[in-house]
Amino acid sequence: MIIIELTSYVTLLFLLALLLFTIINQTWFSKLRLPPSPRALPIIGHLHLLGPLLYHSFHDLYSKHGPLLYFQLGSVPCIVASTPELAKELLKANDLALSACPNSLAVDHLTYNFVFAFAPNGRYWKFIKRLITTKHLGNRTLNQFLPIRTKELHQFIQYLVNKAIVGERVDVSDELLKLTSNIISQMMLSIRCSGIKSSAENARGLACEVTKIYGQFNVSDFIWFCRNLDLQGFRKRIEDVHKRYDALIEKIITDHEELRKRKETRKMNCYRGEHDVKDILDILLDALKNVNLFGDYVN
Repeated sequence: MIIIELTSYVTLLFLLALLLFTIINQTWFSKLRLPPSPRALPIIGHLHLLGPLLYHSFHDLYSKHGPLLYFQLGSVPCIVASTPELAKELLKANDLALSACPNSLAVDHLTYNFVFAFAPNGRYWKFIKRLITTKHLGNRTLNQFLPIRTKELHQFIQYLVNKAIVGERVDVSDELLKLTSNIISQMMLSIRCSGIKSSAENARGLACEVTKIYGQFNVSDFIWFCRNLDLQGFRKRIEDVHKRYDALIEKIITDHEELRKRKETRKMNCYRGEHDVKDILDILLDALKNVNLFGDYVN
């Protein structure tokens, strides 16, 4: 009897707290000058209005409510612009105010909450942007990689010509993916990833897994009281990918440092053979030696 009464009290307190939260939330948001919004439900907000194809859902809502809409995705506020003019106003005129990306469990865990792509517009973001544009991906560095891009493109064209001569079909999408992967992996690691079991090939597979996780819906990112609950098994998947990714990156860096040591020991001009071109990992490892350059950002 006591247990039943206690359960009833807990349920009543939960419902009262939920009602109080809803009233306070609606009162606070009613004072803001927000765009039009469809009717929302408690806790989940407008999540029930969104289908698997978001752009279809947004188009249907745009037809009913207008081109600029406010959504409450659980506890995450969201504004959707459905016309080029409004998108330009948001992305150009108010770029600084809207530049921060929302945090997610996958991004925080897989990137140690310390990655340029998802960083807010602050000191760290400005520092990394300046470092990338002036040193790592500037015109001089990209021009050094021109022979790599040219060679891979010629091999790609020759492959298409050979297939055309014998009359065989070619999956152009797959071959273009291999082309870009080979170019990127050689620029990053001086390794071709296509056709061989290499660290670059493993990295590409893991990158696909990470991208898939980033794009999947995780209820813990949107419902605040589910933040520490793993209702969909996301945390387990993220930790598995994280361990494999860390091990792979550690191996790539270790192998690269050994090659650098061999080059210094033998006093060779280039250990890659054809060109004395430093890949991006070389540039990053060189930059890590400059403590004054990175300061507090080295970890």
